[in-house]
Amino acid sequence: MSILAIARNFNGDPNIVTIVTDDDLTALTTTGYWALPETVDSVAALQNGAWEWADTDLVLIHYDTTLIGFFVYDAVNECFDALAPSGGLADTLQSANIFVGNSSNIATGVAVTGVVGIAAGAIVNADINAAAAIAFSKLAALPSAQILVGSAGNVATAVAMSGDVTITNAGVTAIGAGKVLLAMLGAGIAPAGVIKYMGQLTSVGGAAAEAFTVTGAVGATDRAFVQVVDNGTNNVTVLQAVVTNNTLTVTFSADPGADAVINYQLIRAAA
Repeated sequence: MSILAIARNFNGDPNIVTIVTDDDLTALTTTGYWALPETVDSVAALQNGAWEWADTDLVLIHYDTTLIGFFVYDAVNECFDALAPSGGLADTLQSANIFVGNSSNIATGVAVTGVVGIAAGAIVNADINAAAAIAFSKLAALPSAQILVGSAGNVATAVAMSGDVTITNAGVTAIGAGKVLLAMLGAGIAPAGVIKYMGQLTSVGGAAAEAFTVTGAVGATDRAFVQVVDNGTNNVTVLQAVVTNNTLTVTFSADPGADAVINYQLIRAAA
């Protein structure tokens, strides 16, 4: 029973010391193994002297015919300590496990869990499955009633709708007051004029021409349309309607008395 070969491989830190032995695991991990006369003699014969251990040496021991294992040298007990409870890190690796350096810089078989991290910027569009169906809750917060709009830099940006149309957080849109202009209407439906004022008036009598107050009327641009609704006891008709500022003057066929009723519309050119 002895050490058959020993060598240090200077390939990094820790160095790997390779030992071939025909001793079994029980002997290797027994206190004082390295001080046994047969062990000392074997090493001296192979190395021309005693072996000097470095603190960072990781020991790969090939023993018996059953296992190649990783160990560390125990200077206090002059033996080897296996890196795993099973008796060393075997040349096999448990299914789905990977080798990871532990806190002592020693390769150790571990299961991949949530402690692994993805490097920043590593995930690109091609990495995401077309059927991923990512929930909206996983996106960045979007302020109430705002929508995503491409910015000048082609980046989706949260903005509040403004201008002619607004939107609620329920998706309901509304046209703002005074936002619809003549220029927005198609040529086929754009009017030449619009009814600016309308109403129904009753005469007070006293003369064939009677002036009615229509606040806001403008004589230079408004045009009047007048219709008799009730010709009254004097059986009058309308002969003329003239618009001046704030006033609609209607001339009847005679004094209308106090009971003639007319409807009027003041039409203003569309602008």
